[in-house]
Amino acid sequence: RQMCIRDSPQTVRNTIEEHQMVRPGETVVIGLSGGPDSLCLLHVLRTLRLELQIELYVAHLEHGIRGAASRADAEFVRNLAQSWHLPVSVEHADVPRYSQEQKLAMEEAARRVRYLFLGRVVTAVGAGSAAVGHNADDQVETILMHWMRGSGLEGLRGIPPVQELGAEPWWSGPPLRVIRPLLEVPRPEIEAYCARQGLQPRFDRSNLDLTYHRNRIRHELIPHLESFNPRIREILRRSAKTIADDYDYLRHQSLQAWDRLVEETEETISFPLEPWTRLHPSLQRQLLREAIRRLRKSLRDITWTHVEQARVGVEKLDTGGRITLPQGLFLTKGYHRFVIGES
Repeated sequence: RQMCIRDSPQTVRNTIEEHQMVRPGETVVIGLSGGPDSLCLLHVLRTLRLELQIELYVAHLEHGIRGAASRADAEFVRNLAQSWHLPVSVEHADVPRYSQEQKLAMEEAARRVRYLFLGRVVTAVGAGSAAVGHNADDQVETILMHWMRGSGLEGLRGIPPVQELGAEPWWSGPPLRVIRPLLEVPRPEIEAYCARQGLQPRFDRSNLDLTYHRNRIRHELIPHLESFNPRIREILRRSAKTIADDYDYLRHQSLQAWDRLVEETEETISFPLEPWTRLHPSLQRQLLREAIRRLRKSLRDITWTHVEQARVGVEKLDTGGRITLPQGLFLTKGYHRFVIGES
């Protein structure tokens, strides 16, 4: 049945166990914004703390985006942690400046700065992981965002319950293990839980700002889809779980093919033409995605258009012909191999 914390925090415990999110004796850093999701997460984990044999550490990053309101959020978190007798770290950041310097959308800049902060706290306190409050509706929004971008199976899996950050070129410090215990809990149930427990979360008005792409999906697209099928959220989440399993199987197959076929240097990746033509198109796409990812680790989203243009082009190109790929990469066809690189 659909996971729901209406019954008891025991259902969250089951999710934690299913994905082996925590180990007895370790410290978990809770990324606490002050909003309903993270407040619910902290309350549930505090309730389960003795049962799970874990210690909790609260971490809050004030992004420098909403002025006095976000400074008040930081004060709220600090006071709450102290009243619940939990250690807390509060840090201030200039996300607008980081966004400008890195030429990133504000949402992506905030995401990076937030995870870098959590990584520092996890390292500083010797924690095993950082828990964040992504919920079932965040999952649906993410799946739709990736689908509209033209993502492959990897993106259509949505948000993973357990994730390790550290391979990204913008990352610094040791890898960070991120866990999401509320990922299958719908937002309305989280809000109802907060009300039942007498919790008073902070409200972020930027969640209503329709200039943010995710907010338009939340407030406009999903309600429209629900007019066609009221169960669309459940269906998308179920599809994402199936796709995740399919992706894992396909990735295993593609890495086996990679080991058999690929010649790789720091600057180029090449494939032999004759065995390539016998591969299933699905494996060809996976191998091309892997090649682009390895050569351009900073490229977060490799679209279907990039991959398919390269896949079809290998067959149609004359010897010596080439195809332009993202971020200065090219695919060049030789007599017996094709090469992906910068020239």
